[in-house]
Amino acid sequence: MKRLFAIIFTALSLTCCTSFLNVENLGKSTIDGFFADIDGLRAAGLGLHRLIGEMYDDDYIRIGELAGDNVYLYRVNAGQAMQLVYDFESTPADNSGYPYYFWKDAYEVCTNANNIIFYGAKLLDEYPEYADEINRHFGYAYFARALSHFNLCNVYAMPYDYTPDASHPGVVAIDYVPGFDTELPRNTVARCYELITGDLGKAIECFGSDAGSTPTYISALACKALLARVYLYMKDYDKAASYAREVMDVVPLTPRSGYVNFFRKAQDNPGEGIFRLNAYDAGTGMKRMCNPLSAQECGPDATFMETFGSDDIRKDLFTFVAEKEDGEEYEGKVYTAICKHLPFKNGVSSEENRRCDFPVLRVSEMYLIHAEALCLGGGSLTDAAADIKALQARATGKSQSEINLSYSGAAELDRIIQTERAKELCFEGHRFFDLKRRGEDISRPATTSSTLRTLKYPDYRYCFPIAQMEMQTNDSMTQNRGYDEE
Repeated sequence: MKRLFAIIFTALSLTCCTSFLNVENLGKSTIDGFFADIDGLRAAGLGLHRLIGEMYDDDYIRIGELAGDNVYLYRVNAGQAMQLVYDFESTPADNSGYPYYFWKDAYEVCTNANNIIFYGAKLLDEYPEYADEINRHFGYAYFARALSHFNLCNVYAMPYDYTPDASHPGVVAIDYVPGFDTELPRNTVARCYELITGDLGKAIECFGSDAGSTPTYISALACKALLARVYLYMKDYDKAASYAREVMDVVPLTPRSGYVNFFRKAQDNPGEGIFRLNAYDAGTGMKRMCNPLSAQECGPDATFMETFGSDDIRKDLFTFVAEKEDGEEYEGKVYTAICKHLPFKNGVSSEENRRCDFPVLRVSEMYLIHAEALCLGGGSLTDAAADIKALQARATGKSQSEINLSYSGAAELDRIIQTERAKELCFEGHRFFDLKRRGEDISRPATTSSTLRTLKYPDYRYCFPIAQMEMQTNDSMTQNRGYDEE
């Protein structure tokens, strides 16, 4: 059996109330039985949200930040898999490391999405009175499939414009439930993005007038926000700006007074979240990675921290003050840490609610997308600057009229936007992929603990290797260049 097919065939995720169960199916009849009624579809929808959380928490954020230039890795605490990503030394033989784990997790999301779409169609025929709810689950599935394929391309493929027609290798664009003998080769990046944008359009249609009531569930607004990000990666600046503006007109920026709590006290602060992952009763690997009270594996690089002014509220997210609930031996002690993944405990009686709900999409990113798209797409530089002023005004506690941006043209303003983007979205899984999509070198500061200081674009290591396990069991799979002789 082909390895990718094995992932696709066996991964069905179920969730019921507060419990979560990954079930390896014994056969198609098991899936048929699970989707026999609406309750099964509901469980699959919840399980799909949880799987997206695992994909981000276990793999995607780590790859996006460890391969960037703003993280300091505490090598004495970090495992080998993290060090390999950090040093760009991952190989196809790393079947137990992050590159393969992400491949597996992302295709499990695709599998669940495809099952919901395929079996949900039968439920729609049998239970027309539940049409709105079934269509909403179709929307969940199309969004999840699009997000997974997009993220897979970010990890395993070169950027969209690497070739003029995006004909270079992407990933396996799987939009169906395959048969046992189905060939599963890689598709072009163009085909992958065609599926991504098409799925998001279908999702918006499925949600219809249902705008969504909470950012912890996928919604039509989340689809539009993801389209803004996708079109930015495609360098379709008009569409990127248009979708970003549409979201900006609906969701306000979190005010300065609630900014830190947006990350660190998630249960009380939906804030500017468009889609964020509910970590209730789930625990998070990122929390363990960043926690200074345990074997802290990574933190913000000292040189990067110097880019924040003393009045920047975002700098508060690098200071961890141990609370009473952390233990008497720690209470009051101050540590440097990535606090976006470390919740406040004081005043939160339920341990399950001491969590950080990771934001996959939030409106601050839309401001940055809108600004970059205007700047690089020939739009109004004044409007692009206004987006950045809004973010800087919140960060510093000033009014926008007090913010002065000095630039003589689009190129200088673009650098200001990128500096702001690095600070605003730091440690949320964007940095490496931002450098990659823009065709920029990775240049780490002298303070880095990595063995690799500089990586020149388009070095083959901008793509991670496809695991040897996949290569050996899938005759249709092709390896990324540079790794094919290892």
